[in-house]
Amino acid sequence: MSLTVRYFAALRERMGMAEETVTAPAATGEQLIDWLIERDALAEILAHPSTRIIVNDEIVPRVHALKAGDTVAFCPPFSGG
Repeated sequence: MSLTVRYFAALRERMGMAEETVTAPAATGEQLIDWLIERDALAEILAHPSTRIIVNDEIVPRVHALKAGDTVAFCPPFSGG
């Protein structure tokens, strides 16, 4: 399934890109994370439980079903002071 994947903040720096188009065998956000980690060890930060998954501009749970053409964004946890 073809998806647009966007990375924000520290994820963008870690992955070395802001966006990519992938063909992934993933039916849910969780499966996409697992596939990205297998493909690229740098993606390990995606597994952090506080990393938000945003599908088509809406924050969704990790079990959210994906469909071809979705835009999936990952937003890592932020710290502030």
